[in-house]
Amino acid sequence: MTIGSVPPHENYNCVRNVTFQNHTFYHPYKAIYVKNNPDRGIVGPGEGGEISNILYENITVYTPIWWAIYIGPQQ
Repeated sequence: MTIGSVPPHENYNCVRNVTFQNHTFYHPYKAIYVKNNPDRGIVGPGEGGEISNILYENITVYTPIWWAIYIGPQQ
């Protein structure tokens, strides 16, 4: 379950109000992956990206290969 890769942009990009529920993973690389994409250095007011109000409910992960939950840059 991947969400994100929202690059900074002059037209404020966002992902909001998403629910993931009732999922089971067996040996995933990354079961839950929230990825950012800073693209450039510092952003000013009204620029950038946002990932907010994400709900994970009833998620089961068995023996992840890398991470059960990974929050970081896109790869």
